[in-house]
This record gives sequence, C-alpha cells and structure tokens, in this order.
Amino acid sequence: MILIIMLACSATAAAGAQATTNTDWQTTVQSIIGALDYVAIDYPEAVQAGQVVNEFEYAEQREFLQTVNELLALLPARPEQQALLADARELQLLVDQHAPSEQIASGSRSLVVALIEAYDVITAPVTAPDPGSVASLYAEQCSSCHGLSGHGDGIAGAALDPPPTDFHDAVRAQQRSLYGLYSTVTLGVTGTGMPSFSSLSEEKRWALAFYVAGLRDDPDLVAAGEQLWNDGVLRQSLGTLASFTSESPLEMSSWQEEAGPVLAYLRHHPEALVKSAVAPIQRTINGLQEMMAAYNRGQRDSARQLALSAYLEGYELVEAPLRTIDSKLAIGIERDMQVLRNMIRDGVPADELASSTAEVEIRLHEASALMASSGASNATLVTSAFIILLREGLEAILLLAAMSLYLRRTAHPTAMRYLHFGWLSALAVGALTWVGIKTVISISGAQREVVEGMAALLAAFVLLYVGIWLHRHSSATHWQTFLNERLGRNLTTGTLWGIAALAFIAVYREILETVLFYETLWLQSGTAMPLVVGASLAGVALLAVGWLVFRVGARLPLRRFFQANGVLMFVLAIIFAGKGVSALQEAGWIGVTFVQLPRIDWLGIYPTVQSVGAQAMIICIGTLWLIFQSQHKATAPGPSM
Repeated sequence: MILIIMLACSATAAAGAQATTNTDWQTTVQSIIGALDYVAIDYPEAVQAGQVVNEFEYAEQREFLQTVNELLALLPARPEQQALLADARELQLLVDQHAPSEQIASGSRSLVVALIEAYDVITAPVTAPDPGSVASLYAEQCSSCHGLSGHGDGIAGAALDPPPTDFHDAVRAQQRSLYGLYSTVTLGVTGTGMPSFSSLSEEKRWALAFYVAGLRDDPDLVAAGEQLWNDGVLRQSLGTLASFTSESPLEMSSWQEEAGPVLAYLRHHPEALVKSAVAPIQRTINGLQEMMAAYNRGQRDSARQLALSAYLEGYELVEAPLRTIDSKLAIGIERDMQVLRNMIRDGVPADELASSTAEVEIRLHEASALMASSGASNATLVTSAFIILLREGLEAILLLAAMSLYLRRTAHPTAMRYLHFGWLSALAVGALTWVGIKTVISISGAQREVVEGMAALLAAFVLLYVGIWLHRHSSATHWQTFLNERLGRNLTTGTLWGIAALAFIAVYREILETVLFYETLWLQSGTAMPLVVGASLAGVALLAVGWLVFRVGARLPLRRFFQANGVLMFVLAIIFAGKGVSALQEAGWIGVTFVQLPRIDWLGIYPTVQSVGAQAMIICIGTLWLIFQSQHKATAPGPSM
C-alpha cells in the first residue's frame, strides 16, 4: 500500500547520530506519529487471520516499525524513553508474529498517546482553522491527483503507484486522526507522489487537513451534527481542539452513539470548539483529575506537566479578578497549586497527593462560586499605567527641553527642525516596536508566563542601569558639560543630523522602557482598557507638564529630578526582579522554596527563597555601586547614550 517514511531524520538515523545532536527532534516525533498512524491503518491489508496476504505491504509495516525504533532512540533523553522503546519493540514483535490487526492498531495508538505525553507534543492548531479558506488552494495544488471531490481520481494521479488517497474511503477515514493528516501534509510521503507542503504556513496546513477530512461529509449530516452539538452532545468529551485533532473518528465514535454527525460538523466548523471552551476554573479541576490519573500510573513527569497546565490554562486566567473579591483565597490557591507540583516532584505517596488535590478542588469550587457574579477592579493597573508613562515622559521632556534651550541660545533656528525630526521619528519607531512585541508574545499558558517573567527581569536590569546612570549625572554641572560637549560638537562640525540622532536616542530609550513595562502590565491584565485609561490620563498630565517645562526652561532643578528618578528606578528594579522570578516559578522554569515572609504584590515581594534572593542581588549591586561612587568621585562628564 502507501509507502510513508515521512522521516526527515532518517538519514541521521542511518548515520548513527546521537540523540543529543538531533536539533529537530520535534519533526522526528511527528514522523514517528505519522508512521504509527499508517501502521494502524494499513496493517489489515497485509495480514488477515494470522496469514500474510500481501507481502509488499507486510514488508512495509515491518520497515515502518524498524524506523520507529531507530528514531525513538534518537529523541532527547526523557524518563519515559526506555518504556517507549520497549513498547515499540513489543509492537514490532507482534507484527513479526502476524498478530490480529485490532491488537496492532491498539498498540500503535497507545504508543502514539504515550509519546505525545512524554514529549509534550502539540497536536492541535493554535487557533481554529478555516477549512473553507483553502478550497482554492486544494483545487490548485491537490485536485490534479486527488480529484476535485477527493475520490483520488485526478488526471495526474492515474499514473501514480501507489494511487492517491481516496478521502471518501470510509474505513481509512475512520482510522486517521486530523493530526495524522496534518503530518502528511507537512512532511509528505516518501516513495509516492505526495510531496511535502512545509512551505505553507502552519495555519494553511491545518486548514488543509480539516478540508480533506471533510470532503466525504454529506451536508445533511453536517446540519444534523450542528443541532446535536448545540444540544450538548460530546461537549464534555470534546472541549478543546487538542482532544479533537489527536483522536481518530473511530476512537471518538466509541464515546457516544451520535458522534458521527457531530464530528462531521466540527470538521467543517472547528471554531465551535473554541466558542464552547470549558470555564477556566473547571478546566483546572479537570486537569487536576487527569494529573492524579497520570500519577497513579507512575507517570510523575506527565503528572507534573498536567498540574502546571491545569494552573496556567485555567485558574491563572481568573486569578487577578478573584483577588479583588477574596485575596486570601486567591493567593492560597496559587500557593496550593505550587505545593502540588512540589509534592509530585518529591514523589509523595499517591494517597497523600490525592488528599491534597481534593482540598484544592474544594477551594476551586468555592472560587468558582465567588466568580459567578464578580467584576474585577482595574484601579491598580490604571494607576501603574499612569505613573509609568508620566515618569518616562517627564524624562524625555526634560532632555528635549534642555537640548531645545541650548539650540535657541546658540541662535541656530534651523537646527530645531532636526531636533523635532529626531523625537518624532522615535515616536514612530516606538509604535512599531509596540506592534512587534504584541505580535511576538500573543501567547498563553507557560509561554505567556515565561515571556512575562523574562520581560520583568529585563525591566529590572534596565531600571538598575538607568538608575545608576541618573545617579552618576545628578550633578547639574556634569549634565550641562555633557550637553555642551555633545551639542557643541554637533553644531561646530555642521552635523545637524547628530542632533536628530541624539533626540531620537533620548526619546526612544524612554519609549522602549515604557513599552517593556506596559507589556508586563498587559500580560497581567489580559485587556488593554486599563492601559488606555492610564495612558490617556498621563498624556493629559504630560501636556500640562510639557508646557510648564518649556516655559520655565533652565529654572527646572535638574539635580533633584535626576536624584529622585535614580532612587525610583532602583526601587522599581527590585519590584520587577521579584515579579520576574515569580512568573518563571509559575511557568515551572524555577523551583519554589517557601519562606515565612509576607506577600506584598505591589512591591514584588513573594515568600520564596528564589524571588527574595533575586531582589537581594539587586540591592547588593546598588549598594556596592554607592560605596564605589563615594570612594571615587567621578569628574568625567556625560553618559554614553
């Protein structure tokens, strides 16, 4: 039958490469899953009633499993890897013994499930695909072989051996998961006319998988499925895209009698799965139950990952509004979830973990009841957005005012054009920076927490650096010397573009910091409105302050401003260091060791050794710098901007 190796790493396997050098192991995992999918589907055509009925097909099945064993050995080391290899060898032995097809199919799919759990394979699209959007793409690139209606009767396919897949073949369609189709579209089929479409975007490849899977669906069947779905059929079993794409229709049909029409409807309208997503707290409860099941099976790593996902994909999404209702309950649940992960890491007895999990579930139900009629206050987020933009805007206004006053005193009216060009360009590039960052980090779950943590830690180091810089130049004499040297050199050499560059750097640095801090707030709030309100209020205040600064001019006390800002940024560096470590702890990147300390969120103080240690490091750096400065009076002017 169809020869599918789909193994981008098979050359590496033949060369005997080691697992640690396999840099594209995700593709290897995908190849293994694709091969096992074909074994489950095609084995019955090779062996029937314990007898080989097709020698060519039988040889292919053995080759598939041999390659599966080789590639499993190439994967990065995980605790479950040896068990996976043992299962693969057992499956290969069953094929050698001409075992029944039901046993081979069951063994293949069990191995796929175990592999997905062991390596945290993402088997679902990020967003719901739009199958209708690739109808023209299918007609242009696929119909010549598979036919316009998907019967495998295209003109170009007539000369192919083996022939193209007939998507209307009910037996094969029932056994193939959407993830299997996606893998075929992505990797192609070696030894056949099926090429790889890896050049297409991931979104289009998923859409093609859904499109071809739905070619055999009758419109009346789809309509009947829509009605059943609206009535709640299969909603508890199929609550996410992942559960829909990772299972075959045959497996899902065993859950409920009316599954056929519902699955047909969802193949054409996968967005319905997103709209019916389980409530966050209920998702956490469901995840904890899956965690206990994995722990009882002895799969500790899988259980810990499930516990982490249960928190990040569920409770963490409603933690902020819950704090406005019952802060003690909200913080307690967060701590309890961390304790559960520590218990799994330590390998406590299953009954002890089950008891603690049950207590957490009781508190989650209590939180769900409180959230039923709640609304979160965004006063803190609005205030933070206001203060950040006001502070950064004031710095930029002060710098521009100082430069502007100097240019006016030197009687270079044309130079003001370059000054305005510089800060206006900084605003434009700052806007592009904001769009770029939002595009990159529109994510969720553990990745969201990692980005938030990294952003906060980066903010801490930037603040520490700027605080030290401001302290160094808090002397008005040093600051004026810096301006005179920089601006004087630019004017005397006639390089007016240097003025524009200096204005750009001065303003863009403040914008970059603002974007960084706002992004951290955005990740915490989940909505733009508090930032819009805070930024609008700050904008009005900056207009007023800007008018005053440009009116007062040189009378503004530079030294006091720089000293106060230096202290403020040092304090903010401490706060963001604590928040950054806490976020990485929530993502599971950093361990959690609790200490007896109060939790003060607005100061970034969390009762863990790791977060407090990071803040202590910031304090030590700042203290050492002050000691160094007191012993070595700096006289050299100007920063390196």
